[in-house]
Amino acid sequence: MSSPVQILKQSFDNLSRTNKKIAKYVIENPQAASEANIEDLAAVTDTSTASVSRLVKTLGYSNFREFTLSLAYTQLRPQNLPIFKDIDANDTLSTIADKIFSGSQRALQDTRESIDESEFARSVLRIIHCRRLGFFGLGGSSVAALDGYHKFLRTSIDCFYYPDFDVQLMQAVKLGEDDCAIVISHSGKNRQTIKIAETLKRRKVPVIAITSYQDSPLVGHSDIAFISSSDESNYRSEGMYSLLAQMTIIDTLFMMATVRMGPATEDTIHSVQNIIESTRG
Repeated sequence: MSSPVQILKQSFDNLSRTNKKIAKYVIENPQAASEANIEDLAAVTDTSTASVSRLVKTLGYSNFREFTLSLAYTQLRPQNLPIFKDIDANDTLSTIADKIFSGSQRALQDTRESIDESEFARSVLRIIHCRRLGFFGLGGSSVAALDGYHKFLRTSIDCFYYPDFDVQLMQAVKLGEDDCAIVISHSGKNRQTIKIAETLKRRKVPVIAITSYQDSPLVGHSDIAFISSSDESNYRSEGMYSLLAQMTIIDTLFMMATVRMGPATEDTIHSVQNIIESTRG
């Protein structure tokens, strides 16, 4: 299936005036649209949630979440050469691969250099001593949140994640100062993500934020903030490399926590591995 942006471009002339407003925003702001909820997208396009819902179903998606996940996924890989200024139509496959790998390495190196060891230390202490560990992320950031949950589920830490905003908000209300929350947002200003962060702070929950922007509202609501860096000056497809950097930050926290927790977590990891292996023929 073509990407949501490609489908919208191809069908744009046949859309109604209302649908064109939604389509234009998604085409011009695919990353922001992938992180938005249906109310946000309706508000920013001056339309209604019913109009947004009808449009995504017209495009072949069963619901708005399926549409945003598809949109988020397409931000991870190049769709058209013009999006990537460093890639030429005459480049060989090997050259394209080298450029993509180089960009990824650059983003990871820049991110690592911006993080002080004390931030890792404080985060790991919060994680290994918490009663419950919650992962929060919407739209495109749900990919990183799910990845983090999937990793920490293998440890002895009691953790949770659910992609729906309403459920995330209810989970945030149930946490307290003995728990810990990892909140992920590329832009750091998604309205529903900020609502979750505000709720967590009112509950005195320690918040570890992972975002791409130091001056974002999310950083202001966090106790510890990790800033993922990427070369956005060369690539207009925002979030392609920053998501990779965010997932690497989570990988690092997972490994650090596992090492610090010692034998107890090793036993849990082995138990999880054994039960998974037993399901494979």
